[in-house]
Amino acid sequence: MKLELHYQTPIEWAEQAYEGIDDFLQDHADSERKVSNLCLSIITKYPNRHEIIDELTQIAVEELLHFKQVFDIMQKRNLTLRSNFKQDQYIKQLSEIVREDSDGRFMDRLILASIAEMRGSERFGLLGQVATDPQIAKFYKNLHIQEMEHIDSFIKMAKIYFPEKSVNDRVKQILEKEAEVTASLPWRPALH
Repeated sequence: MKLELHYQTPIEWAEQAYEGIDDFLQDHADSERKVSNLCLSIITKYPNRHEIIDELTQIAVEELLHFKQVFDIMQKRNLTLRSNFKQDQYIKQLSEIVREDSDGRFMDRLILASIAEMRGSERFGLLGQVATDPQIAKFYKNLHIQEMEHIDSFIKMAKIYFPEKSVNDRVKQILEKEAEVTASLPWRPALH
């Protein structure tokens, strides 16, 4: 099954986000830390799912590397990290679709992680296109490509434990919800 977003972010979003690039960088740094934390959280909550621990660890490390890269850019711009994560309406609204039972929650968290990575990759690519600062443009173009490698990683993990048809059906449902949520949110200089 080929993953495709059901809502495409307009290039105008990236133009507006780039106008607030300092805020975007802070949000981006937060997002990288959150994904790394998510991987570690899955390992902690599901230690018996040993088949995916190596991959989750690798993704956590890569996301921390991306965080370091964003932080390096922030330091050059005299920006500081936020002490608290801002509530992400995108994640909050998508979390409403997550099922309560243990297996359903596990599958949904993995699928949501893939879809959020796909949205992030899309938006990094757009930002790379519109950025006039060569360092920012190069960084986001490269990150767009790097993030594409993670897009289906989490869904592949889900397919280790659940039938492919069940995972694919759930992916379709969550993609529909993600498009609805993304289209409804106001634009701001943030990843989601």
